Amino acid sequence: MNYLSRKTYSILIIMFMLLSLLTISWCGKGQKSDKKQSPAKVENQVKETALTTITLSEKAEQRLGIETALVASRNMPGSMELGGEVIAPPGTEVKVSAPAAGTIVQNKAVSAGAKVKRGQEIMRLLLMPPEKDLMGAREEVTVKQVEYDVAQSKMERAEQLLKDRAISEKAHQEAQAALASASAALKAAKAKLSVLSGNSLDAAASDLSTLVLEAPIDGVLQQLYVAPGQTVPATTALFEVVSQNPVWVRVPIYAGDMSKIDLEKTAVVQSLGIKNQQIKTEAKSIQGPRLSNAISASSDLYYQMNNDEGLFRIGERVRVNLILKSESNSLVVPWSAIMYDIYGGTWIYVKVSPQIYSRRRVEVSRILDNFAVLTRGVNVGEEVVTTAAAELYGTEFGGGK
Repeated sequence: MNYLSRKTYSILIIMFMLLSLLTISWCGKGQKSDKKQSPAKVENQVKETALTTITLSEKAEQRLGIETALVASRNMPGSMELGGEVIAPPGTEVKVSAPAAGTIVQNKAVSAGAKVKRGQEIMRLLLMPPEKDLMGAREEVTVKQVEYDVAQSKMERAEQLLKDRAISEKAHQEAQAALASASAALKAAKAKLSVLSGNSLDAAASDLSTLVLEAPIDGVLQQLYVAPGQTVPATTALFEVVSQNPVWVRVPIYAGDMSKIDLEKTAVVQSLGIKNQQIKTEAKSIQGPRLSNAISASSDLYYQMNNDEGLFRIGERVRVNLILKSESNSLVVPWSAIMYDIYGGTWIYVKVSPQIYSRRRVEVSRILDNFAVLTRGVNVGEEVVTTAAAELYGTEFGGGK
């Protein structure tokens, strides 16, 4: 290779190396710029705490009647939240059966799920004769018709004889009674034939003897086991009435935790769909059936609560907060200091300086003895608003003056 060729070859190698370095540098810059690029851009970002400070004048503070209390640290009993089931107390589920064979004539005004009072008519039972043969019923109508015709003829003859003063008034009254009896027997026979022929019960029920079946207790008509027009034998279950006030709550609990529960304290019961701890029902521990489940290693506790407003239904699953015997140091504030928004969030107003209040989000663990036990959001010694917190909330969002 001559000198010119070697020089040209060296120049090409140098140019290739420079081009490679430029390419690597350019790729590195591109990757570096991609890392710095943010996937989202947030404008006018404001922290939550910057929106929740209220400064009141001295007169406004007095007009609102604001009262405060200090966040304290106390030894409070622990709690355990478990699932429970609303049940009817033993002896308050009454099932009514047919005392005799008959056909059901149901009261149209009462349906399953309706609230009923003790003594209220639920349905009627049209008593059926022992013989249910259709041919026998037709023969009975024929016989009763003849008896009625004979009684009517005797009545007409007695009236004529009474006008002629040939019989006494007593004989005339006896003829009237015989006619009335024959008429009633004929109506009953015709009604019986109508029922056996499959005709409407409503027209026949008034002419036959019916047994009124009433609600034995106050409660809810839980079940209807028969339909109108159905013929049932004796002892057939007809309907069931369940009392819903008071009700029991059955709480299955792990057997190893039974000794930890303070049965002297009331439990707090809430529906599963309610997160607001202000909407609660207290239940008192009672002695119930001592049942256990070997498979789940659980035993049952029972609590009784009032259900005047019908908030709970038999068989409903609920959330139950039980109080433990052990105590722990917790942050507590008066329950009146807690404020709930429309989403179930819990807030309090903290007095940060004279006439200046800041709204803070807090996490409420439980409500006990009119105190709210908090897990976070405030510190011991801070001053919180206990009276007029709702007025401050309205002032903050323009609802107050």
